[in-house]
This record gives sequence, C-alpha cells and structure tokens, in this order.
Amino acid sequence: MENNSPVVDSDIVKVDKYEPHKIANGKNDATFFVASDDIDMADLQRYRQETQTEYLIAITTTNKDYDCLKLADNVILCSPNEVQLVMQAFQLLHSGSGIIGMDWNEVKWAISSGRNIEFLHGMASGENCVALACEQLIPKLKNLSSNYPIKNVMINMYADISFGCEQQDFIIQQIDKNLVLNDATTFYQLSFFHEFDYWKKGEQGCCICMFLVYADKEDDIEPVII
Repeated sequence: MENNSPVVDSDIVKVDKYEPHKIANGKNDATFFVASDDIDMADLQRYRQETQTEYLIAITTTNKDYDCLKLADNVILCSPNEVQLVMQAFQLLHSGSGIIGMDWNEVKWAISSGRNIEFLHGMASGENCVALACEQLIPKLKNLSSNYPIKNVMINMYADISFGCEQQDFIIQQIDKNLVLNDATTFYQLSFFHEFDYWKKGEQGCCICMFLVYADKEDDIEPVII
C-alpha cells in the first residue's frame, strides 16, 4: 500500500499526515508522521504550529530512539507493513461510519492516558475469515512489546456485510481470553465494507485492528519498551 495516506475529514475532525515542506491547509486535530533520522524537526514543528495540531502522533517501526520522537504527543509502535493501516484504522475510529463506534472526545481521552501505543492486527478473507483473523491476532497478544499495564484499548473491526453479532461476540471473547486487562477501558468500532484492501466485493473478509495504550513512566511502574 502507498504510504501517502489521503486526508480524512469529517464535519468536526481532521487527521492528516506530515510530509517534508508540506503546506498547511487549515487546522488539524491530529497529525501523523513516520519517525526516522531524516525528519527535519524544525519543519515538523513549523507544520504543527501552522496547522494548530492538537495531537502530533509519531509512527515508529523500530526500537530506535529517534530525536523526532521528543516532539510527539503519542508514539505508535507497529510493523513496517502496518504504517498505512495504522493511519487508516485511527482515522476510522471516529469517522461515524460504524454501527458501533467512538467519537473524537473518546479517542482523545483514550490516547491522553498514555504516550506509548502498540498497534496489532489480524486479517483474513474467505469463509472462516473471523476465526482466521483471530488466529493471526492471538499470538501477538501473547508477545506484547511492553511490561507496562494497559490503560486503554481501542478496537477497530472491519468486515463485509455478512458479519453479525455472533462473529462480533466471538472476536470479543477471543480477545478477552488472551489479553489480561486490569481496570482498562475498551472501546469498539465496527465498520462494514462491501470491499476493502484485503477482500473484493462479494467476498467475506474481516480485519481486527487494536491500539493498546500503555501507562506512562510517570506512573511509577515498569518502563515501556519501544
């Protein structure tokens, strides 16, 4: 997939992606950037100020402590092939496109509870897509990047129109059985797509995306390892 994610605008919320020397086009509620040694921190700061960005969110695919991460309000850890999906899933959390979902105030509350966020996903197409997507996701839940407690969880489920309450309940049960949460708040978003990046129109498909928001170092607990 292309790394140049399209801007997603709603009536209230605007999320965009920073690129070098990008010209501001109004106010951004959130701005993403992909962390690297090539980031011009002065230019990134300029773009944030010009767009009045409320949340500057870094996406990192390595354990390297890039200097540009110091500017970020949140840091999302993911695999290199998940960068585009991270932005897409985040944008759809508050898009209002789902049967169940979050509003922007809930998203802000969730990500304000901790700076470090881990992204996980499982995806499959075909007749047993829900079970297969869970099979992809569960091993990742057992091998998290951090020893810190999880403060909040945002789960974004994409599915074809055959997806029903039984499949949704199955996903929730599988996550509950394999992810230990103490006093964490979990939010859900469910969106239907006739076709998606991973399935064609008329096919069955399921994509489960999770944002795990970890407690910060200031909480006097084991450190987040990112």
